[in-house]
Amino acid sequence: MADTLGGLIDKLITIDMKMWTNQEFLYEIRRLTFEEFKDKYTATEELQLKLFEAVGKCCDLNYQRNQLIDEVDEKVVEIVSDAVENEDLDLGKHIQRKHKTY
Repeated sequence: MADTLGGLIDKLITIDMKMWTNQEFLYEIRRLTFEEFKDKYTATEELQLKLFEAVGKCCDLNYQRNQLIDEVDEKVVEIVSDAVENEDLDLGKHIQRKHKTY
């Protein structure tokens, strides 16, 4: 089943939270002087690898976030289009009913 608008927004919030956590790392770097940055992140190969992985993760999360924003936009257009065409919006295409498992 395709994602509902709510499901997409849930995924987007999750990615945003991961991004927020990872961007704290970038904000920390921004507060450093160049000398402090060199000492903290380029003094050893291990530190360089940590920096490389962190920047890569930030880029990957930003890409995922942008993909999800596009999916949310597409879903909103689909819902509006179906509503304009007087289609029933509650046929499982746009709403997925939840059930309790307890």
